[in-house]
Amino acid sequence: MKPRITYRPGTSALHRLHPLIKLAWLVLVTVLVFIFPVLVVPVSLLICLLAGFAHAGMQLRDLPALRLLLFTALAVAVLQLLFYRTGEPLFAWGGFQPTAEGLSRGLYLGARFLVVVLASFLFVLTTSPNELAYALMRAGLPYRMGFTLVTALRMIPLFEQEAQTIYRSQRVRGVSYAGISIHKFWNNLKSFFLPLLVSAVRRAAALSISMEGRCFGMHGSRTWYRNRPRSRGDWLAGVLLVVAASAAALIRIRKG
Repeated sequence: MKPRITYRPGTSALHRLHPLIKLAWLVLVTVLVFIFPVLVVPVSLLICLLAGFAHAGMQLRDLPALRLLLFTALAVAVLQLLFYRTGEPLFAWGGFQPTAEGLSRGLYLGARFLVVVLASFLFVLTTSPNELAYALMRAGLPYRMGFTLVTALRMIPLFEQEAQTIYRSQRVRGVSYAGISIHKFWNNLKSFFLPLLVSAVRRAAALSISMEGRCFGMHGSRTWYRNRPRSRGDWLAGVLLVVAASAAALIRIRKG
């Protein structure tokens, strides 16, 4: 079974980079591929992302749904090639007349899709959810909201494990998920989600009692268990971020 899209601990520079710096880079990369509709931008960013995966010690073939990701990007490109009629046709084959603009637009949109998804994957794989939540709280996010984020991220694997246990238990007891009957599907849905809902309510109640016992929310501000100092890599990545964002803004203003 391929590993899930979740944080994978490591010692690379990307892993050690401050979560907010990585989040800002993710936003910048996403913005760049949308404001510069030329093929060279997403292709260049794709090369950088592939280098980032290699630096972090990860391989693309280990990503879940990689085939679906590539198929979707290819489908986006092919649809543009088929239905984008602006420009001179490259050749004619019956009613099929692809144009150079359609080919260029298809390659650009397919590459843009890959950039956005792969950049998000790289961010998730190299960023600890706890460190991200703590960094957001240090940046001004109310600690109640930060605690909600941390709790949600911690509960997701538990609920996934609980769902797998319920599914296997039902299969052992003879429950069949095969067939297309709406009535059968509805019954299976109820029998699957009811114990999952009961488990979620029990966990939430236990967490609520635990929080009340520790006087959660009594103080308007909070202290920090650990303080993460800024490293040279953080400062360097921050400076490069400002330079790249400023250059992109100037280029866009001159062109616009």
